[in-house]
Amino acid sequence: MVLDATLGKNIAALGGWSGARIMHDNVLWKPPATKSLGFHQDSAYLAWFNPSDLLTCWIALDDTRADGGTIEFVRGSHRWQQGKPDGEFHAPLDYRKPMRNAAAREGVEPEIVHVEVTAGGGSFHHGWTWHGSGANTSPNPRRALVLHAMRSDAEYVPENFDQGIGPIYSRYKRLGDNRLDENHFPILWREDGYRTPQIDDYLNG
Repeated sequence: MVLDATLGKNIAALGGWSGARIMHDNVLWKPPATKSLGFHQDSAYLAWFNPSDLLTCWIALDDTRADGGTIEFVRGSHRWQQGKPDGEFHAPLDYRKPMRNAAAREGVEPEIVHVEVTAGGGSFHHGWTWHGSGANTSPNPRRALVLHAMRSDAEYVPENFDQGIGPIYSRYKRLGDNRLDENHFPILWREDGYRTPQIDDYLNG
């Protein structure tokens, strides 16, 4: 699913990009009684590449609802000030606190939107959108497939490797070259028709 060219094309269209590549993908599983995930901005952790634009496609694998700990967004928060990582990430006592602090700095009352969709539905969000999720107090699991996509022309910024999660992704950097290796960050779609060739070899193999 995350290697789908049409998905990459749609993400690029939403971002106004000339192309899209995978930054990171994961599967999230939130069983019943699982605790909250602190509100954050993804891009606050991503100074290691530039242009640092990020767009995320979040796909529900189960029907989602507010009491099941579905993802929550703050409407319009991608236009707020671009901050630094703040607060506890996993199971904080007050998972919305960093977001409320940011809203106070903006002088706005945050409007929280829960993504309540049937399995197969989902959402897209900008890297600077404030988001998190509450505890799963329902009897059902909440699973999701996530694709974090970056611009196809993004490159490493070595001087920022000590910030955020740069030390993790810097291990894939080639010596003397700031280009992102397509073995690790494949290009899904580009407006000139290019797509990392090995993707289709892999899918058809």
